[in-house]
Amino acid sequence: MSEFPVTNGTVTLLKPPDGYVVDFDHPQQQLVLEHYLVFGIGGPIALIALLQRLYTKIWLSNGFQVDDAFMCLSWMASVTIQAAYVGSIAAGGMCAHAWEIPLSRFQTYFAITYVAGPLFVLCNGFAKLSLLVLYLQLSPQKKYRAAVWASILFVATTTVGVAFVMIVRCQPIRKGFDIKISGGTCIDADPLYMSNSIANIVTDIMLFVLPIPMICSLRMGMAQKMGAMAMFAVGSMTISTSIIKLVLLPQLLRSSDPSWDSAPANVWSFVETNLFIICGSMPTLRKFFQHFTPRLLLRSDTSSISTRKPYLIHVTDPSQPSRAGTTDSDVMSPQQLYHEELFRGYQGHQSLLDFREVAMVPESPPLSRQ
Repeated sequence: MSEFPVTNGTVTLLKPPDGYVVDFDHPQQQLVLEHYLVFGIGGPIALIALLQRLYTKIWLSNGFQVDDAFMCLSWMASVTIQAAYVGSIAAGGMCAHAWEIPLSRFQTYFAITYVAGPLFVLCNGFAKLSLLVLYLQLSPQKKYRAAVWASILFVATTTVGVAFVMIVRCQPIRKGFDIKISGGTCIDADPLYMSNSIANIVTDIMLFVLPIPMICSLRMGMAQKMGAMAMFAVGSMTISTSIIKLVLLPQLLRSSDPSWDSAPANVWSFVETNLFIICGSMPTLRKFFQHFTPRLLLRSDTSSISTRKPYLIHVTDPSQPSRAGTTDSDVMSPQQLYHEELFRGYQGHQSLLDFREVAMVPESPPLSRQ
């Protein structure tokens, strides 16, 4: 214990600066309200989004599947991280200066950060795997599916690898979460954290780019294509949070006062973990509202074509190659279209994105005669 400084009879990790008045009962903390707000508002929104997703998948679609399991695991990791950090803030640990935290309290904070690191990596990885598994249902095209499977392999490998290294980076392992152990060694974690942050940005971009070629190839109106791509763009908001955290990371890695200096990055981690769940649950929103407010969506769809001349709609199955001609059975009226799930996923899976692949044909299409 003699290796740690003693302030007012209390052992601390760091010695306070000269002239600093230490208050162990009410330490100075930064960004406390921001943490509480993100956890108190973002957490319930994420839970509601997840429940909406599960209700839609279980009761309105094909039931609970692998992508839902990944999203539930991501949510559990998210809640665990935020609850543990909020508890540390309330106890006067996180967001306070290390010299104003008794060593026993700092030890608790130190152990929380040790667990939170791998948990955040898993939270990130599970959410991305959930979306990638869903992507597999969007198209049977071999190149597209190969790209998705390659992305799944990359995300799964980096997630498991980074989480494992974070856990065992010190020898003995206990040194990674016990501040009192002076012996042993730890690998330099700076390259690991920097490379992981960059990998997160790369995979975020991959998740946004992957479905774009498939959407562009669909025979739907430009407005519908833009709407679909906008949904994926909103779902990729974590790119922004990842970039912000990457900017904040170098200062944190150089810090000798981690409990204080980590506060800004941790606020964004709270935001990001909630966005993982919210954005990952967006693909089911249309089907959810279509079930509870069908007239509203029908009115919206009707208004989108009311300004055009009457036409018939040629319905094509996206899993089949396009055909050169049309037949009477291929042609549906707009009213019939609204009551039909037109975008059927690969191998019988119903797509939750509910794209409508349509092509406008002449009002009186010529019928081929044999």
